Amino acid sequence: MKSYDNSGKLVSEISHFRTTDGKSVTTNTVYNTSNGQPTNQNITVFERNGKVSSTNVLNGKLLP
Repeated sequence: MKSYDNSGKLVSEISHFRTTDGKSVTTNTVYNTSNGQPTNQNITVFERNGKVSSTNVLNGKLLP
């Protein structure tokens, strides 16, 4: 899901998907509205056994 400001510029994007081994992956990406480049991305992985891991990326993004 993408969010836009009142000028129609992309502000943020949230993606969610599941892997074949049952992991649930959620990404949240925030964009700079003046140049459209990603400023940060948070990736959270929930495993079937209850383990949760989170990765934060500044000034870029790892996952689409």
